[in-house]
Amino acid sequence: MNKQPDRRRPPLLRPSHRQHGGAVAPALVVAGLLAAAPISGADSERLVELLNDMRQSPPARCEGEHRSPVGPLAPNPRLANLRLDEHSDLQRGLRETGYQASAAQVIGVSGPRNAKSALKLIEQRYCGVLLDPQFAEVGVHRRGNRWQLVLARPLIDRELGDWQTAGQEVLSRTNEARAKARRCGSRHYEAAPPLRWNEQLGKAALVHSQDMADVDFFSHQGSDGSQVGQRARREGYQWRGVGENLAAGQGNPEQAISGWLASPGHCANLMDPRYTELGAAYATNPKSDAVIYWTQVFGLPE
Repeated sequence: MNKQPDRRRPPLLRPSHRQHGGAVAPALVVAGLLAAAPISGADSERLVELLNDMRQSPPARCEGEHRSPVGPLAPNPRLANLRLDEHSDLQRGLRETGYQASAAQVIGVSGPRNAKSALKLIEQRYCGVLLDPQFAEVGVHRRGNRWQLVLARPLIDRELGDWQTAGQEVLSRTNEARAKARRCGSRHYEAAPPLRWNEQLGKAALVHSQDMADVDFFSHQGSDGSQVGQRARREGYQWRGVGENLAAGQGNPEQAISGWLASPGHCANLMDPRYTELGAAYATNPKSDAVIYWTQVFGLPE
């Protein structure tokens, strides 16, 4: 939906989303706390993948309301290592792990024997929490058939730098990810060649990040109705193929990349060997739902 295919050539890629700061006082809420132990890495990864698929393609109705797609959650080991029960203080637990949160919530269920069943039950009980745009990271625990999710939004990194500095770090971390073979959902990708920075794609990414921050929305369609291909061409980029990844709430490039890699559609964009160039940028608005918005634009020039 967000890629604009060249009319003269076959489409390059399906989009990753199918529709596709600063410190603030923590707002910490506890719902359904339960004692937990870490689940296996494979089970944890699968639950996060399923959750990110649900966030980019939400159910038709959630708690009686229509919900728009929201950004992927990045897995965070500090959140996954929290030991909580009904008497725990979430804020204290986060502080003890060194995690600095501007918002956090814990939800839990008992009974499911696998990740798919766990997400189904959690969605039934806490759909609104799972689709809350303010959350950007997640940790998963399990003891037997009892499951716990900790969702949070980290503080924005004080050393983040300007959009170009952060964009270059997104490029570097993207190329680190592409250098290794990996699985994106059910699909295997071989290592892909590194991407090179393109300033026009960077400016297109900045325009969209700023638009989302200013207008307080999350979508591949801009507030003016534009799609990524149009925005790239407005900046003078002539392409055979383009793709776009979006994220919101992550406080630095590492967290944004982690979220994209944990979401099958975003991961597929990031690993696609046909792209050769990249631009990336963030923008902030403390009054918006997610505070910080990230855009990553991939390109194959003509």
